[in-house]
Amino acid sequence: MPRSPVAATVVADGFSWTALYGGLHAGHGFSNTSISVPGLASFSGVGANGWVIGGKIGADWQMAQRFVIGALIEGDLSRIDTTLGIVGLTAKISADRRWAVRGRAGYLLTPETMVYATAGWSQGHATVSVLGNSLGLTTNGWQVGGGVETRIAGNWFAHAEYVHTFTNAISPIPGLSLRPQVGTARAGVTYRFGMGGSQQAAFAAPRRGDWTGFHVGVQGGYAFANTTISVPGLFSLRGLGAQGIFGGVLGGYDHQFAGTSVVLGLEADASLSAAKTTLTAGPIGASLAGDWDVGVRARLGYVLGGSVMPYVSAGYGFTHVKLTSPVFNASDVTHGFQLGGGVETLITPNLSLRAEYIHSFGTTRDVIAPLRYRVESGRARLGLSWKFGGETAAVVARY
Repeated sequence: MPRSPVAATVVADGFSWTALYGGLHAGHGFSNTSISVPGLASFSGVGANGWVIGGKIGADWQMAQRFVIGALIEGDLSRIDTTLGIVGLTAKISADRRWAVRGRAGYLLTPETMVYATAGWSQGHATVSVLGNSLGLTTNGWQVGGGVETRIAGNWFAHAEYVHTFTNAISPIPGLSLRPQVGTARAGVTYRFGMGGSQQAAFAAPRRGDWTGFHVGVQGGYAFANTTISVPGLFSLRGLGAQGIFGGVLGGYDHQFAGTSVVLGLEADASLSAAKTTLTAGPIGASLAGDWDVGVRARLGYVLGGSVMPYVSAGYGFTHVKLTSPVFNASDVTHGFQLGGGVETLITPNLSLRAEYIHSFGTTRDVIAPLRYRVESGRARLGLSWKFGGETAAVVARY
């Protein structure tokens, strides 16, 4: 018979979130740059995507039993780029580095797992290369984001987060305005120095003795997409950018192997999306949007302390793409492999919160032969799930 969770107060001897820390992270980023000539035309955007790596140093202060505030400074190297090729000639825009200073505020779901929001200021650099000539551009703007951080062992912590950058408009030439937005999803590890400080009484963290069972939930977040358009041997543009919010439902089944912390599951989700790009020239307008998607993925996770599960996932997904213009309207269903990862943590023994990133690699499809397109997209999302069954147990603090 399932047991009810046992409330307890445990004094966490020798552990506090109050500490200095340093760490590394890596992930994937998308950018979407809007271009406008005021009073004449606008395009919402030029898309780019690629890898990002970086590091950070910071400090946190645990100001109460469940609340943590802090500040950090970080620097990134990246290759988030877009390219245009015409009969062997190429032009390229690449976001190659960025630094930021941010504050963050966190809430402890368990004594060792924190969800947090972060905001601050950032400066980035991009390089425009055309026919062997290059131009450097500097962008400034605000960042907002959030994530989940959890203790792995000792002074080592892991985190998964999403950070969105809103840059100010720049004018490389008079009359032309560029305004990039950048979203990066990344995972990383940090090491905390001198984790002592003033102690807070720990609290009863929910846990499950067994993660086996069905689950259903809701999910939503922010999506970027980058569409490559090409005519083989003649023309290639990577790419057309789109961005917007999305939301939907999810459901699946997990199985925790007896005597282990390993969980294997199968999950499906469906979303409605507002991600799109628009082009206007005077009174004429056109848009390209991905308005719904579905996916099925397997996931593999490892439970830490009965209450937190980092995981990776892989599967297949379908996205409906819709083109609207004064000349003609069209729609198609693009599909391809999906890879993802995230962290799921218990709020109660049956209610869980997750933060995850899902990357979709679309297949190449014909618009009108020989014109072809391929969509690559990334979704950063939060989800709430109700987990059925699962033996619950008393809290055991890991210190």
